[in-house]
Amino acid sequence: MQVTLLLTVVIASALALAAPVSAASTARPNILYITADDLGWKDLGYHGGGVQTPNLDRLARDGARLEQFYVQPTSTQTRAAFLTGRYPMRYGLQTMQIQSSSQFGLPADERTLTSALQQAGYRTALIGKWHLGQNKDYWPQRRGYDYFYGHLAGEIDYFKKTNRQGELDWHRNDKLVKEEGYAIALLAKDAASVIAKHDPSVPLFLYLSFAAPQAPLEAPKELTARYRDLKTEEERAYRAMIGAVDSAIGTTLAALEARGMLANTLVIFHAATGGALPSKYPLGDGDTQRGVANNGPYRGGRGGLYDGGMRVAALAYWPGKVQPAVVTELMHVTDLYPTILGLAGANPTQPRPIDGLDQWPTLSEGQASPRKEMLLNVEEFRGAIRAGDWKLIVYATLPGRVELYNLKADPSEEDNQAEREPERLQAMHKRLVEYAWEMAPAKYLDELGKPHKAEVPIFWGDNPVRP
Repeated sequence: MQVTLLLTVVIASALALAAPVSAASTARPNILYITADDLGWKDLGYHGGGVQTPNLDRLARDGARLEQFYVQPTSTQTRAAFLTGRYPMRYGLQTMQIQSSSQFGLPADERTLTSALQQAGYRTALIGKWHLGQNKDYWPQRRGYDYFYGHLAGEIDYFKKTNRQGELDWHRNDKLVKEEGYAIALLAKDAASVIAKHDPSVPLFLYLSFAAPQAPLEAPKELTARYRDLKTEEERAYRAMIGAVDSAIGTTLAALEARGMLANTLVIFHAATGGALPSKYPLGDGDTQRGVANNGPYRGGRGGLYDGGMRVAALAYWPGKVQPAVVTELMHVTDLYPTILGLAGANPTQPRPIDGLDQWPTLSEGQASPRKEMLLNVEEFRGAIRAGDWKLIVYATLPGRVELYNLKADPSEEDNQAEREPERLQAMHKRLVEYAWEMAPAKYLDELGKPHKAEVPIFWGDNPVRP
C-alpha cells in the first residue's frame, strides 16, 4: 500500500472512530514522546536543513527548541537513560549497543519510567523500536508498557520487517505479525488507532520510537522521487525517511486533535543519537568520508564523544504550558525521567539514586537549568564530561590523549585547550575518574569474552566493524 494512501486512511479512521472529547477533565497531561535514530542536527527544516519537515517545524515554532539537549553515544544507551533516569554506565550498558544476538538487556532490577506511570494510572504504549533486550524477560510489556507494536532489534528492513539475521521482527504485544507496507507508515497507522480507541479520561503515555533514518536507508519510490536532484540513492532515501517520520508525526498529532486530547498533551521530540557518519575506528573518531547526515556545526557523529554524536535536535510542545522559545540551557536525556514523573503525579522515589534533574521550571517558566554538569559517557577505554561551558574528552587507549574545549566559544570542538587550562583539566579529570569508579562492568564486553555457538560480530552503533 502506498504511504500517502495509508496516511489518508489513518486520519479518516481516526475521525470516524471517535468524536472529539474534551480533555479538560484530565488534570495530568497525556505525553507523546518521540525519538528518531541517527538524525543529523541540521537535517530538519527548522535548523535550515534540506528536508521538508512541516510538522516538526510547527512544533519547534510553537514550542521550546532545546538547543543544548544531550543524549548518549548510541541509541540503546539513550533509551536506557530515558527509561531509568540513570546513566547507562551504572548498569553496564555504556559500551556499544544491544545486538540481535545479545543475551543481555536493560537489567530487570532497574525501575522504569513506564512502570511508575502505570502505577500512577497511566495507560502506556510503545509503537516502534525497543532495542533494550531480545529475550522475553526484557520485552516491553515486562518493563511497564501495556501495549507494544514494532520491533525488538535495533535495525530492521523497513519493507520486510526482518532483523540483521533475516528473521521476522515485527510484533504486536508478544506475537509476531506479518504485514505488508512500509514500517514508518505502519507505525503511524497504529499510533492513530491507539489514540482513536483511547479513553481520554485516562492519561496516556505514548512512545513513538522510530528507527529511521537509521540504516538500511530505504524508502518508497514516491518519497525518494521528491529528492531526485540529489546525487546518490543513499542521500535520496535518507531525506525521504526523515520526511516519512515527519508525516507520521503529523498523523499522530491529527489523531490526538480528533480525539480532543492534543490540548492536554506534552509532546517531546529528540533524536536518539546524532547523524551517523562513516568511522575509521570503532571509537567513533577519524571519519573516512562524509556520510549523508549533516550535524551542522558540531563535530563527529553517532557513536563518538564529540557533540555531533550527542548534542541533538530536540523540542518540547504543550499549548499554553510550554512557551515558544529557543532554550539554550543544559539538558540531558536522563532529565526526562523526573520531569515527566513530576508532571504525571507519579512516585519519583526508587531504591537507586537517579542522575536526571527536573527541568519543568526551565521548560515552562524559562528558569535557569539546575544542571551544571553532565556525564556524557564513561567506559574502560574513554570518557567525556561537561561542566558548564567546558567539555573534557579522555581516550585511555594507546596512544592516549585528552581534549578540553570551551563549547561556548568553540562549538565545533576545534581548539583543544588541555595544555592552556591545566587546573580546569585536572578538576574535570578528577570528576570523570570518580564516575569511572562507580561504573558497572560493560555487559557488551563481558558477553564478547564468553564462548558462543556462532560468531558474534563486533558493531559500533549499527555499523559492522571488521578486522
